[in-house]
Amino acid sequence: MSVGSNIKKRRFELKMSQQDLADAMGYKTRSTIAKIESGENDVSQKKLVKFAQVLDTTVESLISSFSPTVQNADFPVIQSNKRNKNIAVILAGGKSGRNRQNIPSQFIDVNGKPIIVYCMEVYQTHPLIDDIYVVCLKGWENIVKAYAEQYGIRKLKNIIPAGNSGIASLKNALDYINNLYNGDDFVVIQEATRPMVTPEMISRILQSSAESGSATICHSMSDYVQFRVENKKARYVDRDSLIALQSPEAHRLSLMNEVFLKAKKQQHPLTESCCTMLLYNLGYSINFIEGNVNNIKIVREEDIAALSAMIKNNY
Repeated sequence: MSVGSNIKKRRFELKMSQQDLADAMGYKTRSTIAKIESGENDVSQKKLVKFAQVLDTTVESLISSFSPTVQNADFPVIQSNKRNKNIAVILAGGKSGRNRQNIPSQFIDVNGKPIIVYCMEVYQTHPLIDDIYVVCLKGWENIVKAYAEQYGIRKLKNIIPAGNSGIASLKNALDYINNLYNGDDFVVIQEATRPMVTPEMISRILQSSAESGSATICHSMSDYVQFRVENKKARYVDRDSLIALQSPEAHRLSLMNEVFLKAKKQQHPLTESCCTMLLYNLGYSINFIEGNVNNIKIVREEDIAALSAMIKNNY
């Protein structure tokens, strides 16, 4: 493990936010902590000593590359059985035909495993995810059940019928789980066609949503020059201000109920592709956290090739 990963692991164990740690270390913003944890910024020996003091550990522990629990190194450690539950809802109701495979993208086999299974396995192995629900395209329910049995997805509680859009599918899931969980529990919403979701992403979004009630993974578009074309005229767009939505997103169950109730009262058509867009369209603030460039969505044939290459290279 890297120093940044060890700092993050210990911060999670102490249930500290990045801002909490930044304040204790004397940094002005949490971004410094984020850059250290991601490996972008180095840490001097003097700062290592202070990190060890603040995190109530040793310098040796922070620089050690060995951990007996390395498989779960990025997971927060929960010290109470009374924590809120975290429910994963995997949306697998789409049927894009742009992949040229004659079947929905989420069921395509890549390197010997269906794309949806990559998603289910990550949530199955994450210790903070309690239950999994799959919102499934009609006719594929038994296939998902067979996958769950074959690959040991024991957290799968049920399969829910999909709606006519991503947000309608999510509404179906919400209607089903509402009587099974408390308002303080969290729902993690995952597109089945984003199989490169990582345990670290899930941990970060759970941490951030616990602090603010809601969080959405995004990807900065600052690597690309952006133009907007209107009436055949090109206008430059500041690329530093642009982000692209990804998944997962996580929201407190009570917030989701509030949002859908507001949509119903306003007779708002549920045409959005995700809950974050519904939040935005109804005037709620959005809490974005940086994702991963490899967290691609499988839509086209070239996406499948890219996914295969990343899996082979253990990205």
